[in-house]
Amino acid sequence: MDAIRLFCDVARHRSISRGAQLSHITQSAASQRIQALEKELGSQLVDRSKRPLKLTEAGEIYFRGCHAIVDQYQRLCAQLNGTAANGSQLKGEVTVAAIYSAGIDLLNQVKADFQHIHPDVDIAIDYLQPQTVYERVKDQHFDIGILSYPQRWTGLASIPLRNESMVLVARPGHPLLDLEVVKPENLAGRRMVTFDRALPIGRRIARFIREHDIAVDLVSHFDNIDTIKQYVAQTDSVAILPDRTVIREVQSGTLASATLSPRLYRPVALVYARQRQHTYPVQVFREFLLNYEASRKPLDDTVSNKHATAKLMN
Repeated sequence: MDAIRLFCDVARHRSISRGAQLSHITQSAASQRIQALEKELGSQLVDRSKRPLKLTEAGEIYFRGCHAIVDQYQRLCAQLNGTAANGSQLKGEVTVAAIYSAGIDLLNQVKADFQHIHPDVDIAIDYLQPQTVYERVKDQHFDIGILSYPQRWTGLASIPLRNESMVLVARPGHPLLDLEVVKPENLAGRRMVTFDRALPIGRRIARFIREHDIAVDLVSHFDNIDTIKQYVAQTDSVAILPDRTVIREVQSGTLASATLSPRLYRPVALVYARQRQHTYPVQVFREFLLNYEASRKPLDDTVSNKHATAKLMN
């Protein structure tokens, strides 16, 4: 079972070093175990010439089978240990793929709080581009994902987490921040940076600009939120970003924000493969995350948790 777990971790994270870390062994030992597994099976499972590494066709077949075995093994252990009746005995692994702007600080806190209650559950969180999150979750390389604009991600079931208010972000002292609220017409002629159109959030902001017929000076498009924040902090350009993603910068004084009117929101959801049967640790973590979100959001951003677990979006 240890070799199967190791291979699943290597396949999921596309990294032998990451698999070794999760198995608490050296990278050399992990590589040797994978090679021994390939020799035993008589098939190459991993294409090491790619960076990040990729699975061969045989490797993909073996991964799907092994993943089902690991899931079934964890469910069996849960039944034998009475996990459903005694949460303190919960053991297993939960793998999460999240977009970069899902909130690293927030998810690290969720992970810490969950593992304080369930110390024998390993929580592995990888931050990836939206399309990669979608592909890895759909292919069942990860148990759950966190994505924005979930209606775009066909083939996945989703449960709403939150609707994030979008705000205007600029360097402190920017003249637009003197306004009580920033209206679309106030953005006319302003230099702005935004997300690439390949990203759902980039397309939504572009549509917001078109809907209000704003002639802005779009000076640059970026594929990640940290680059946008750094650019805005050092120039006179502004950006529209989810308010939760700039809390730390606003508190430290490197950025400032202002309310938009009309309001603009970004929906964020927990997603998973429709055909996936989750292990008990994944089910418990999923409910923990939903309840954690519901307990900390302002009322206008809260998705009713009463209906959250029942609502699936195509």
